[in-house]
Amino acid sequence: MKTLVVSVLVLLNLVLETTLFQFLRIGGIKPDFVIMLIVSYAILEGGAFSAGIGLTSGLLIDILFGRILGVNAFSYMITGYILGQAHENVFKDSILPPALFNFAAVIVYQHIYFLIIYLTGNLMNEGISYTYILFRIILPQGIYNAVFGAIIYRFLLHLNEKKFMQNRLY
Repeated sequence: MKTLVVSVLVLLNLVLETTLFQFLRIGGIKPDFVIMLIVSYAILEGGAFSAGIGLTSGLLIDILFGRILGVNAFSYMITGYILGQAHENVFKDSILPPALFNFAAVIVYQHIYFLIIYLTGNLMNEGISYTYILFRIILPQGIYNAVFGAIIYRFLLHLNEKKFMQNRLY
C-alpha cells in the first residue's frame, strides 16, 4: 500500500506543482515540492526509496516539461540517494533535520542540475554566472524549501505511521 500511496503523492505533487504551487512564488522563486517529498522519504525510508521517488518524479517532469530528457530524473535521483544515506542517524521526530535536509537537498539538486545544463551547452548563451545562480536561485530556494519542507515532513511522518502504510507490496 505504501508504494500506491507514494505513487499517488508523486502524481498529486506533479499536478499541484504545475498549477496551484506556481502562485507561491516570491521574487520569481518557488519552493520545490518534489525535493520536499524526496527529503521526507529519504529521512523516513532511506536512499533507495527516495531515489526511486526522485527518478519517477524527475522523469515525469522531464517528459512533460524538460528541455533535456533525464536531467531532472538524474538530479532528483542522486539527491534522494545521497540524503537517504543518513536516514538511520536522523532523529525522525524533530523538525530541524527535515529543514536542514531540505536546504541541503536544494543545494545538491541545483548543483547537479546546473552542472549538467552547463556541460551540455544549454547555459552557455544565457550569460548567467555561478554567483547569480547561487544567490538568486539556490540559496533563496533552499531557505524557502527549509520552511515548507519541515511542514510537509510532519504531514508525511504522520501518514507514514498509519497501519496501511506498513505494507509495501501494493
